[in-house]
Amino acid sequence: MKRVGIMGGTFNPIHNGHLILAKEAYYQYDLDYVYVMPNKLPAYKNPSDIVDVIHRETMVRLAIREYPYMIYSELELNRGGKTYTIDTLRELHLSYPDETYYFIMGGDSLATLHLWYQYEEILQETAILCARRDEQDTDALYEVRKELLKVYPNAVIDFLDTPDIPISSSLLRKRIASGLDVSSWIPESVYHYIHEHHLYEHV
Repeated sequence: MKRVGIMGGTFNPIHNGHLILAKEAYYQYDLDYVYVMPNKLPAYKNPSDIVDVIHRETMVRLAIREYPYMIYSELELNRGGKTYTIDTLRELHLSYPDETYYFIMGGDSLATLHLWYQYEEILQETAILCARRDEQDTDALYEVRKELLKVYPNAVIDFLDTPDIPISSSLLRKRIASGLDVSSWIPESVYHYIHEHHLYEHV
């Protein structure tokens, strides 16, 4: 049975923090590979802030091409309507019933997981691997995990040992719009693509 990571997101744009998260999950949990899965219409985000899917798809492909265990997945892009994680998990289990899934996320996502559509079912369909930032963040996330386990006691919610990653896509967009350098925060190929296509120059 294969152990498969799933790292979903808007990737608007993808950055080094995303890649570090995928790499640490792969090595720490002995995964066979990691699906990197951009979504089309996130239910919880304003679509006007998101660049065209063609650009996000290309940036993801560029960012992961040197990591053979990271596999680009267009599963959520091909689905019509808004993107819900539970639908993705059900589709994967139906298509690949012999795979065990590990959903990779940041601490901010775990803290708001109870607001996700059918989050109780998400806890049943996948293990969750969560990144931590610092000791204070860890204490808060342990409390979040304790509350989620009350909802589904058999849930698997583990924490990745990751370095501090003070990067967010929203911060990158603001810096780019202000003309500030972001070259150390994103893969070189993505950096050049953003400038070539004049992405995020206005927010």
